[in-house]
Amino acid sequence: MREFAIHMSRPSRTIAPSYTLSGYRLMGSYARGTAIRQGSDVDVIFEFTDPDSPFRNESLSLLTHLEERLREYLGAAIQISRLQEVVSVSFPGEASVDILPCIRNENSGYLFPGGSGRWATTDPDTQNLYFNDRRDAAEIDLSKFTRGIKQWNFENGGALRSYHLEVMVAEVADKLGDDYAAATIKFYEMYASGLHVQDPAGRQGDLSNYLTAGQREAVSTLMKNCARTAHLAISAQNDGRYSQAVDAWSAVYGSSFSSLDKQ
Repeated sequence: MREFAIHMSRPSRTIAPSYTLSGYRLMGSYARGTAIRQGSDVDVIFEFTDPDSPFRNESLSLLTHLEERLREYLGAAIQISRLQEVVSVSFPGEASVDILPCIRNENSGYLFPGGSGRWATTDPDTQNLYFNDRRDAAEIDLSKFTRGIKQWNFENGGALRSYHLEVMVAEVADKLGDDYAAATIKFYEMYASGLHVQDPAGRQGDLSNYLTAGQREAVSTLMKNCARTAHLAISAQNDGRYSQAVDAWSAVYGSSFSSLDKQ
């Protein structure tokens, strides 16, 4: 990204809108320490100046400008996302990189391509303040616990989106206690009856809106079953039945959970 930012400051070989890169930074789960290798892209925000031209009225030109400059420089698979929000860069055998081009909003946050040429808004600074505050409220390492819950979600079909899941964990950070096993049960029990949480940045509303009624019911059933199995795992641990405990935790967290012979 650093090398590409240098390339962006050089003249383009194509006729392009007068967008100028003013800075870039890591954002999302990798920036917060909550990424898992199997299900997390690397998210980078590229901030551009707002051009004094007709291009400022539609967002696709910014996305296209970024894609063209990437193709000039990188030997990788590059494409604009299906929803026309980011430019995705894929390197063989590595995590993909999603670059979000944006322009600082006059009021707060940023404008970014929201699909069909329109602009949408995001506010990563407010998000970061929120997650920092929730980490301070937790007795456990909230980033570590979030990675565990994301792994559970991935192993069980990945129905919940990454950001939604992170906010779910953060919302109950002060209620999880100081024991990871007990915190797992509390998390499932608190959300088994509903997955509604609001975007802390105040931009997206209810983060569970993408779920259908059937998906909500399936996740609720999964959480109830996992809570019961986690209770059995803790009971087995307390009784010294460690093999049964490991089997129970494996049923909760999936095949990636360490087997007894690896302990």
